[in-house]
Amino acid sequence: EMLVKGLGARFGGGGTTADGTHVVRATLASAFGIHPRVVDGSGLSASNRTSPAQIVRVLAGMARKKVGATWRAGFPTPGRTGTLAGRMRGTAAVNRCKAKTGTLHDVSALSGYCKVPGGHLIGFSFLENRVDPYTAKALEDQMIPIIARYSPPS
Repeated sequence: EMLVKGLGARFGGGGTTADGTHVVRATLASAFGIHPRVVDGSGLSASNRTSPAQIVRVLAGMARKKVGATWRAGFPTPGRTGTLAGRMRGTAAVNRCKAKTGTLHDVSALSGYCKVPGGHLIGFSFLENRVDPYTAKALEDQMIPIIARYSPPS
């Protein structure tokens, strides 16, 4: 919430939630052409809404920027680092994918990239609501290695 207020103070009309969320919405619209519902700066608010397609547009847009490699470097690697250190071990995702997680009581999210055979970078986003997070993570852990093995037609 303080980050949103800081964005409003620095780039908007003032240091309020309303000013900050306006800056966030305007930036996402101009930089990535998406229009998520952003009403506050809380990562826990049910009022904020986006879709997997919008997340993938951000991922694709960031991949094209000069900072794309640095951006991806900050994402955990399945089976190795961060929140994914214990997940997808021994799968194709270990050496090919990087992703960010999100978990709440009945929510699971996993969004990121896989570098697939042939060198293509594939963005993905799974956002699941009203689910058992453990069951959702088990499904995510099956789907990401499939993406990692995908070979686009030549």
